[in-house]
Amino acid sequence: MERSIQMYNAFSGVNPLESFSLLNFFRVHTPDTEYRAIQEALDYALKNKPSFGGFVLTYSINTRIVAGVVVNKTGMQGFKSENLLVLAAIHEDYKTQTNFLEELIDKAVDYADGDIAIYAKPNHPALMMAKRMGFKEQFVELKFQKTAMAAKIRV
Repeated sequence: MERSIQMYNAFSGVNPLESFSLLNFFRVHTPDTEYRAIQEALDYALKNKPSFGGFVLTYSINTRIVAGVVVNKTGMQGFKSENLLVLAAIHEDYKTQTNFLEELIDKAVDYADGDIAIYAKPNHPALMMAKRMGFKEQFVELKFQKTAMAAKIRV
């Protein structure tokens, strides 16, 4: 079994087949995330859109992606983390082998300049893994969704 970790960023680039594979992997294995949000996270990490950049890490077995993370740089320091782990996914066939994802997150922490924040819903299973890995709760985010409010006003 051939195992490999691949990193993509603005300098390495990504060819069309790799781009399709990344987008499809995260689409299938992060079903609660909108397709558009996945595409934007990848575009920001690879600087296909104006951004501070970031990177994508994948763990593959025999060329099949089994885990992946997307980290976007925030352009901030101090109050906010310099990096945001936007997407983390593991292939359904490997759900019990979280060590693949943990290894990628460890590599992301090593590679990133500055702190990394993770945003997740309160009861998301990834929170326990992140806490085991040394991530600490620091802030509570409250979000006002203007689109939801606009929909209520139109009714």
